[in-house]
Amino acid sequence: MGDKKIEHAVIAAIGVIEDDIGEPVNIDEISLSLRSDIKIKLNVSKIPSILQKLEKEGKVENHNNKYSLSKNGGEIADKFLESQD
Repeated sequence: MGDKKIEHAVIAAIGVIEDDIGEPVNIDEISLSLRSDIKIKLNVSKIPSILQKLEKEGKVENHNNKYSLSKNGGEIADKFLESQD
């Protein structure tokens, strides 16, 4: 799986959990969503660097180490999840 697809999977995982709980999500919740909702096994130690990159690109927002999607991130999450159906 390419880097861009992994990034989009992380964005989608944030979107799924954020929609469920209605607030920004932490790395453990992102990891759980990747495994259970997105069906991707990604070492949890890789998630922080991916999140930093996505934050710099304006796709996610950091709220004291909890993450939410920007408008652009939300669009990416929707497209990724639609492609998984």
